[in-house]
Amino acid sequence: MTKTDQSLRRLRRQPLVDREQWPVNLKGRDELLDELLPHAGPMLLIDELIGWDADDEYIVGRRHVGEDHIGLEGHFPGDPVLPGTLLLEMLGQVGTALFGLLLQDEMGDEEFGVRATKILGAHFLREVRPGQTVQLVVQANGWDTFLGECRAQAMVEGEIAAAMLGEVAVL
Repeated sequence: MTKTDQSLRRLRRQPLVDREQWPVNLKGRDELLDELLPHAGPMLLIDELIGWDADDEYIVGRRHVGEDHIGLEGHFPGDPVLPGTLLLEMLGQVGTALFGLLLQDEMGDEEFGVRATKILGAHFLREVRPGQTVQLVVQANGWDTFLGECRAQAMVEGEIAAAMLGEVAVL
């Protein structure tokens, strides 16, 4: 079993961070998301960044999946389920925001961008349906001014819906 497989198995079993310890210290979508993410329109898949912890290097975001959410039409007719690729995109966007925040002090006044570049592995554990809210938790495994690696979980109603290991690049 590879190290990635072992890490994903651990991510499937328990939350990265206890929900009672989630910080609530960030602005909403309009201000902070515009600053940290290049996404717009229907491809901005985060409603809010709830909070982040600079010491433990993790961030929590949120997305409500409405009846008209992108990707639901036709997946599956009469039994809509949010596509797993969109869950991964949500986690990637929250991860991009995390590394943007971590790099702000490091990069100073230098212009930079962060892009999700690689999914090292992912597991889908439960369906996400219209009307549910997804909590998105991403924690840095390590980073520098070129690359960052993270682990992430999408949670619904206190249960892990998806787990992912990913990588971002600094541009």
